[in-house]
Parts: sequence; structure tokens; C-alpha cells
Amino acid sequence: MTAAGSAPGVGVELMITAAVPTPYGYVFRAEGNSLARWRAGLPIGRHESVQSPCIAYIVRHPAAGVILIDTGLHPDAQRDLRRDFGRPMSLLFRSLRPAANDFSAELRARGVQPGQVQSVLMTHLHVDHTSGMRLLPNATFTCSRPEWSAAHGRAASARGYVSHHLPPSERMDLLDFARDGEAFGAFTRTIDLLGDGTIRLISTPGHTAGHLSVLLSLADGKSMLVVGDAAYTIRNIREGILPMLTWDDDASLRTLAELRAFRRENPGTAVVPSHDPDAWRGQGTHPPTELP
Repeated sequence: MTAAGSAPGVGVELMITAAVPTPYGYVFRAEGNSLARWRAGLPIGRHESVQSPCIAYIVRHPAAGVILIDTGLHPDAQRDLRRDFGRPMSLLFRSLRPAANDFSAELRARGVQPGQVQSVLMTHLHVDHTSGMRLLPNATFTCSRPEWSAAHGRAASARGYVSHHLPPSERMDLLDFARDGEAFGAFTRTIDLLGDGTIRLISTPGHTAGHLSVLLSLADGKSMLVVGDAAYTIRNIREGILPMLTWDDDASLRTLAELRAFRRENPGTAVVPSHDPDAWRGQGTHPPTELP
């Protein structure tokens, strides 16, 4: 099955919102017991690093207009990371390098007024994806129901969620893939967001309880799969390597297997994990050429 349909396609622009040198053992799980994994994966001491970008996306649909995927950083994150991310996550992201412009400024530079954004697709609700949600006062945010529950569950702040980033529930559109999802190619559960094949949401749990990815049919006839954090890098997909931490290892391995099968069946599709050092290069209308 091909990824692109016959319907008019969308335009997509990538925004590199930050970069964070990430320990190699955090991206690619080290062998050995739990202690060995933690030693290899935590940003303590000297480690080989993966230069990981943080990416948000502008999607321009011919009828629905601008739809964003994930968000960038609030100005608070540039001024005081602990204030914006909270103490646990500010320690984990202490090497974060924000882009020169905050998320709202970057949107305006690309002709998008934050107050006019109506729809945002959230791959998941971890802190590095949600910081800019407060800059979009009129948007409705779409994520899966399990993801919203996880973000409000017990010990959520220790699992990558920051409550003050999140909007009230009435501004959320919560998806139920188990009820409404359909198979599409290699993927078990998907939802055609607009009914025209241009934006297909894909259930890709494992990194978090309700992670989703986004398959875009582009105006030039090609396609792009926005992986989010379902896999940190193309290598994680290609070799089935788990990162140091997942919400559920078995779910993550099933997701990696579906992503690997999709790549095999659709070799012409650009597959872009949101933290891969290189997969983003050359994608989008005016992508940057360097990380912050």
C-alpha cells in the first residue's frame, strides 16, 4: 500500500525549536542490568552524545488551513528552564539549547499568527513538546485519550509531564484508537483525521501510553511520516533498539516493528523521528541547516 493518496496534498515546514546533547545510552539502551543502563543513559559525567534536535511542524492544508504538530518552547524555557520545565525535567534537560526565537516568534516569522492557530496535533505530552501550548490561546489540541490520562496520572511530573503546560480539558480533542481506529498498511490502528487521506494519525504507543505519529500526503505527491518520539532515531527503527526508558517495552517493540515494516513497504517516504540528528535535513519548505 502506498502512503500517498489521490487527494490534494499538504505542505509541511519543520521548525528546529531546540537541540539537546543526549547520552548515547539514553537513546540506545545499554546492555547489562538496570544499574548499567542508568549509568550509561543519565547526563552525568562524560558520555558520548547524540546531538538531538527538538522539532515542531507547520502543516498547511488546502482547505483546513494551518495545522501544527507539537509545539516549541515558551519564552520561560529560555529565561529559566527550571521555572518552565519544573525541577525534575530541568535536571534531565539541563543541556538543552533553545533556538534563538521562541515558538511564537518562529511561527510569526513563517507567516503564522499564534492567536489564529485553530488545530494542533500532539504526538504526546512530554515537556519538550508541550512548552509552547500556552502560546496558542485559541487552539484545540488533539491527542489520544490514554496520553491525556497519563499526563494527569500518579507521578506524572516524574514521567516527563508538566501540568502547567497543558490546557483545560475542554480544549482537548481526545482520540480513541481502540474504538475508532482502522488498519492502514503496516499499521494496526489509524485514523484519517480529515477524511481525505492527507493527514493520517497512527497509534504508536510504547514511548508513552498514548503516543501517536502522523502520516502526511504532501502536495508534491510524496509523503512524510512524523514519528515523534515513537523512535528517537532511524537506527532505533532499523535495528529494533529500545531507548533507556519506555512506558512499555513490549508496546515499543511492536511499534518499532510496524515502523520498520512501513519503511520497507514505502521506501520513498521521508521518515522523521523528532530527535534524529539527521533525518530532518532536507525536509520542509525552509528548514534550518544547523542545530541551535
